[in-house]
Amino acid sequence: MDKTRDFILGGLSRFGLANLPGRPYDSAFELIASPPIRKRLIVMGFNGSSADSHMTNSQSIIQDHSKPLVSNVHLGTQGEWGITHLAKRLQQLPISLGYRWEDVVFTNALMMCSTNASALKQEASRHKLTVEQLVKYSTRFFENVTIPLCKPELIIAYSNSLQTLSAANILLKHFGDPSTLIYTQQKGYYTTFAFSAVLNDVKIPVICVRHMSRFKPSEELIESAREMMKGL
Repeated sequence: MDKTRDFILGGLSRFGLANLPGRPYDSAFELIASPPIRKRLIVMGFNGSSADSHMTNSQSIIQDHSKPLVSNVHLGTQGEWGITHLAKRLQQLPISLGYRWEDVVFTNALMMCSTNASALKQEASRHKLTVEQLVKYSTRFFENVTIPLCKPELIIAYSNSLQTLSAANILLKHFGDPSTLIYTQQKGYYTTFAFSAVLNDVKIPVICVRHMSRFKPSEELIESAREMMKGL
């Protein structure tokens, strides 16, 4: 576990993310430090909320390493995030797709929390960063630190606007093949789409749904997108 901790801390430092407020992973550290083959599903939100603002990314990793069996998603179901329905949906969705939620890497597209998405620019500026720089450093961290710790066969992104900055938008722009973009529902409450991404020379399907703090995803539409991606 010490080796994994140091690998992550080194990556945070290398990409200028160590001292930003945030939490790189909401999974138990024992999972993060386990063999990559166990981590076949990544679930990605946009960025952390103010619930994570009391510590930096590095402090979060050090704390999680010291309590390796504690899952922040589980704590969320107990009210640690204020609302409980997001954490409960984060647990339920993997189960519906045939995974154990305890084996899922829960992370965010951006390695910095903010009160809400509209406050992102102001928060980045406070740390002498532009939003563009934050996106650049966060995607490098994802590709060079998170992905090598996993062996993902699927990524779920639960922030899916393609007109504004979102987890889906960031993944599509930096790693995705736009020609593979397919919708199982193009608009409305259950907007769901998918595309193929390439990370470290491996093709991985990405399924995108609306933010689960406000919208309950359709398991049927996600499964349909998953099946359609198999044909590409």
